[in-house]
Amino acid sequence: MAPTKIKCDQITEGVCYSAPVFFDDGVNMFLAANHPAKKYHVIALTRWNVPFLVTAGKKLDCAPSAAQDSVQEIDASEFDTDIGELEAL
Repeated sequence: MAPTKIKCDQITEGVCYSAPVFFDDGVNMFLAANHPAKKYHVIALTRWNVPFLVTAGKKLDCAPSAAQDSVQEIDASEFDTDIGELEAL
């Protein structure tokens, strides 16, 4: 797949791509694959006056799912409650 140019104004907080994103030289990596851009990424692009980035990947929806953010309750019955054998130690 041929690299695609990405205008830097398309890089916003939370955006991620299926392949690494490189600076316009095509050598130095800006953002790893499947890692969302953070606020400091966006600020760096503006500060450094980067005209565009390149990637061979596709834009992905990297919003965290509810399952990743939730805490799962553990039922005590899932554990062996007989600790008698441990008491001997």
